[in-house]
Formats: sequence, C-alpha cells, structure tokens
Amino acid sequence: MKAGGRMAMTKGVNHVGLSVTNLEASKRFFTDILEFELLKYVEGDHAFVTDGTTMITLWQTAEQAATVKTAGLHHLALQVESVAVLRQLEERMKQNGIRLQFDGIGVRGQEGGFIALFCYDPSGIRIELATSEKDVTGGVPIIGGCGVVEE
Repeated sequence: MKAGGRMAMTKGVNHVGLSVTNLEASKRFFTDILEFELLKYVEGDHAFVTDGTTMITLWQTAEQAATVKTAGLHHLALQVESVAVLRQLEERMKQNGIRLQFDGIGVRGQEGGFIALFCYDPSGIRIELATSEKDVTGGVPIIGGCGVVEE
C-alpha cells in the first residue's frame, strides 16, 4: 500500500519476456538446468516456461548477446529454497559449461548478507538465484552482489 492508503494499479508480475539469441539453448537452460516446466514451444520462434510461480517467455529475436550495460534488463532474480539447492545448481551449471559470475555461490555484500549464485544464460542474460538464508558460519565467500557486473 502506498502513502495515503492508495493501492498500486498493478498486482504483481504476470510474466517476464526475454529476447534470446538461441531459443533451443535458452529453453534447455531453463528446463534442464533450472528444471522449469515447458508449457509451450514453437521451434525457432518462442517457448514458455514456468517454475510453478513465475512464467518466463523466451523469444528468438535477439541478434547479439545481452549486456547489463545497455538499457533494459539488468538481471533476473529467481528465489530458490536453500543453499543446498544453490549448490546443486552450481554443480549442474559447471557440468554444463554455464558461465558463473564471481566464481560461484557467495554472500551478496551489498544486500544484507543473503546467499546467491549469479550466472549468465546462453544469451548472456544475467540470472541471480537467491535464497533468504544467511551465512551464519562465515564460511561462504563475499561476492559483489546485484550491482556489480563483469563483462
């Protein structure tokens, strides 16, 4: 609720649409690595995937890889259940040659100590996988967080 008791005119995110350079590779990233469900697939055109809460639409429209230094999507942040799930995903990404940022899992230094994994999808779109767990032992390396980018 906003100041003055007014409600926002929107009620949340309906879906996120991403322009991708390689639809098949992006579809595999979401379905094979992140285990999203494939709702719809039209070869060479588009795919709709969901984690049961968020729908992401992938569109074969991009001619070059994404960069966070141009206007548009800075990164897509997805919630995961636990650090254990982050570790599973990190290993799966390494096995599949997915580019990781900050060399893997770490504590987001800028955002209050939550643990996250940053990676790049096959089109160069920056993805954050975050858990609400904090590092209570001090054993997880500190990483830059959402605002720190590397090309």
